[in-house]
Amino acid sequence: MKRTLPPLLVTLLCISASSAAHAQFFGETPHTMIVTSDPQYPWTDVTDRNGNQPDTEKEAHSRDLIRQQYESIANYRRARPHLNIPVIINGDLTAYGHGWQRSVMNDMYKILGDNYYLGLGNHDYANNVKPPEGGSRGCANNGCARDSLDGLRDHVRSRKVLSFDFADRTGAFGGTFEGSYAYAFEAPGFERVVNFQLNNYPTYKLSFTTNKTFNYHFNITPSVRWLSEVLPKVSANTRDYDFAIVHVHQPTWPANADDVFRDLMANNKVPVAFAGHYHGTLGRHFYTSNFGQVPVFLSGSASQRTYLIVEHYPRAGLLRVFGVRNNDPENKQLMEEIRVPGHG
Repeated sequence: MKRTLPPLLVTLLCISASSAAHAQFFGETPHTMIVTSDPQYPWTDVTDRNGNQPDTEKEAHSRDLIRQQYESIANYRRARPHLNIPVIINGDLTAYGHGWQRSVMNDMYKILGDNYYLGLGNHDYANNVKPPEGGSRGCANNGCARDSLDGLRDHVRSRKVLSFDFADRTGAFGGTFEGSYAYAFEAPGFERVVNFQLNNYPTYKLSFTTNKTFNYHFNITPSVRWLSEVLPKVSANTRDYDFAIVHVHQPTWPANADDVFRDLMANNKVPVAFAGHYHGTLGRHFYTSNFGQVPVFLSGSASQRTYLIVEHYPRAGLLRVFGVRNNDPENKQLMEEIRVPGHG
C-alpha cells in the first residue's frame, strides 16, 4: 500500500529541508554594505529625460531625491542596530563640481553618519577642466576640478585607509599634487574585505594648473600602477583579508591599455566590481574588454531612486547582491549570489 503524507506535513518537511540546505549561508549574520552612485546634485529624473526645469525647481527637486535616498539608507541601518553598515558613493557627487553644489552634498552626507566613502566621477573633475586651446568649456581657473580633488583628499585623510595614491609636492610658493587619488580601505562593519576606490576609471589621467595666490599643478595619473602594487598584498592569497572589491565610476573606457588591469582582476581573484555613471541601469553586466570575466554591478542613481545592498557571509564564502528600487530597501531583490573566499 502506497502511503502519502498529509499536505501540511509535506510543506513543513520541504521548508525544513530548504532551511537545512541554506543553514551554512543564513546561520551567520552577514556583513552588509550599501553601494550607491550619481547623486550628481543638482540632477533630477527630468534631467535624465533631457527635460527642462527652472533652476530653483531643479535644485529643490534634486535635493529631495538625494535626501529621500539617503534617508531610506539611514532607516535601513536603524532597523539593524546590530550592524555597522558602510555606504559607498561611486562618483558624480555633483553635476559640475561648483562650490555651492559641493556644499549641498556635504550637508547631505550628514544623513549617512561617518561610515561612508566617496569616489569622484567625470562630472566632478574630468568635465570641468579648461582645454589647453582655451574656449568656454570648464570652470574658471579650473576651480571646480581643483576643489573636488581637494575635497576627496581631505575626505580620504579623515578615514582610516590602507593606502592612498597621492603625493603632495607643494611648498610655500605652490607646487604639484600627483597621483590617481585612488585609495584602499577596510570599512567598519565589512571587515576582511578590502575595497578599492579607483574614481573615474583606472586608466584615466589629467593634467591642469590652477592659481591660489601661487600656481598649483595637478597631475592625475592612472591608478593601474598603484593597484598592481597594493592589490596583491590584500588579495585572497594573503591571510589578512578574504578578497578585494573594486569600485569605479565609469565601467567602460578605451580598451587599448587595459590588459594590465584585466590581468590584475583575474590574477588576484577579484570576484566583483561596482560602478555607476549610467543612471537608468541597475544590476549585473559584463564589460569583458575592461574587466575580463569579473561581473560588474551598476547601482543606478539618486535621480532614478536605485542602489545596491551587498551581504557577505564570511564562513559560507558567499556574497549576495541585491537591487533596491524606489528607495525601498526592505523590498530589495536578490540579483546574484557569488562565491568568494571565506574563513572560519
